[in-house]
Amino acid sequence: MKKILLVISMGCALALSACTDMTEKVYSDLTSISYHYSSDDVRRVLGACYLPMKSYIGQEQLWALDQVTADEITMPPNSTGWDNGGVFRTLQYHSWNSEHKFLNSVWNVTWNGIGLCNNVIEQLQKNELNLDEKTNASTLAEVRALRAFYYSIIVDFWGDAPLVPELTQDLPTVTPRSEIYNFVVNELKEAIPNLSEVQGGERYGLFNKWAATTLLAKMYLNAEVYIGKANWQGALDACNSVINSGKFALSENYKDNFRDDDAFLMANKEIIYTIPFDSGNGGYSMYYFSWGSPLKDKFKTGGTPWGSGCAMGVPQFIDTYDEDDIRLDDTWLHGVQCVYGTDTPIKCIFDAIDGVFPDLNYVNDIQSGNFTKEWEGYRMNKFEVPVGCNSMGADYPIFRYSEVLLMKAECLLRLGQPGAGEIVTQVRQRAFKNNPDKAKVTDEQLKGNSAYEYYYYAGDYAFSHPENRKYGPHDKDNVQFGRLYDEYGWELAWELGARTRAIRFGTFKRSWLSHDADASDITTVFPIPQAAITANPNLTQNPNYK
Repeated sequence: MKKILLVISMGCALALSACTDMTEKVYSDLTSISYHYSSDDVRRVLGACYLPMKSYIGQEQLWALDQVTADEITMPPNSTGWDNGGVFRTLQYHSWNSEHKFLNSVWNVTWNGIGLCNNVIEQLQKNELNLDEKTNASTLAEVRALRAFYYSIIVDFWGDAPLVPELTQDLPTVTPRSEIYNFVVNELKEAIPNLSEVQGGERYGLFNKWAATTLLAKMYLNAEVYIGKANWQGALDACNSVINSGKFALSENYKDNFRDDDAFLMANKEIIYTIPFDSGNGGYSMYYFSWGSPLKDKFKTGGTPWGSGCAMGVPQFIDTYDEDDIRLDDTWLHGVQCVYGTDTPIKCIFDAIDGVFPDLNYVNDIQSGNFTKEWEGYRMNKFEVPVGCNSMGADYPIFRYSEVLLMKAECLLRLGQPGAGEIVTQVRQRAFKNNPDKAKVTDEQLKGNSAYEYYYYAGDYAFSHPENRKYGPHDKDNVQFGRLYDEYGWELAWELGARTRAIRFGTFKRSWLSHDADASDITTVFPIPQAAITANPNLTQNPNYK
């Protein structure tokens, strides 16, 4: 029996029923009907549902759509000639359209995950995996929660999109964002009671009650954006459920959460949900696209970083850090770079000054979003890259306990309730171990404006030359709860969520670096990829992308 798994790459799969001969050809006696599953097969079947998520953490995937469209990280061209067709500048400028290749990639990966989940859900509903009733119920809840995660990406990035809750050969139409939001919320609420409460160990990297509850909190936290109606109390209740479980605690050291050490991370009480990676089998390439090739000598990596590197901090964001905040050094690579185990400075190899190649000294200054020198911009230093590392194997956290605490603080502020300062102080304490007084923050301070100076570069090196800056008419307005917005950035830089926070706090349409907010009319949702619309005439494009 052949079924469409609705792997809605929608560039082709949505058109399968129209362009494919659906007659089944069986080349083996072993089919989905004749195969008898055992309990040993369950994890292998479920593993396929998790696999698409690994693709998100790449320079041309969801990571880029989230990070480069916000105000923390940029990926400008450089003197090696690299520009990748301007696709990253398009994200920075908010000038993308439905042909942007990253959109198509993320759309395909996300719908692939949904389709795989739909297939397993049907198998579980029919108990084709031969599980006992309790195990079947908990497994079904896990897959439904995982599918809700994929759909949360659809809600956040696209808004109005198809809603396909079961296997089908029909070409779907577009469903309003509010309906998909309600679907995600209801799926999570129904799944949570049957989900495992075990955290870490053998359940590491799998959706459990706490991962689902955190996702529910984030849906409620963004409800005003998604459906036009805030639900701060719902978000607060979900955060409290995670906090009051007693399962979680902040790691002693900030860097503990980003180590390439599976045994350590599996026992780490700060990690709520993570995407597991293995440097020897399917790691990711963040150091390749952030660092420059000379840094191979600093870290003795197995692979060579690409050219002069690219992904770097927006200077305006870096300048918001307190100089005593250890997260600055723990997150960003800066200053003079030296050969591994020595004090010998590494030399630049692409850019010279008066014909001489200087020491590689990463500075917090960028010429513009259109061009950078080899030494410009702070680079990634957050995720561990061990000696000899080829592809990165440090697991990528999706939900951390520190974020849940910050989310609770936000809910309290927005509800007008006290206590946010104490919670944020708790998160800050490990970042100011040598300056404990600086860790303290009050509710009133969190209600204050952001330290971010929003403007765009109208000329070269505007960060260090104020005469080259240009301010938009709205860029000096206060950011409501701006100090809390800054706290999110300092704690979560390089982790997913920057774009979502910027939209929620109202900074997404401000100006930074070479992103001129006045020159863009992009909305806060992405267009459905043109390939998907071409394949499925039932789809209609999101507003402002006609």
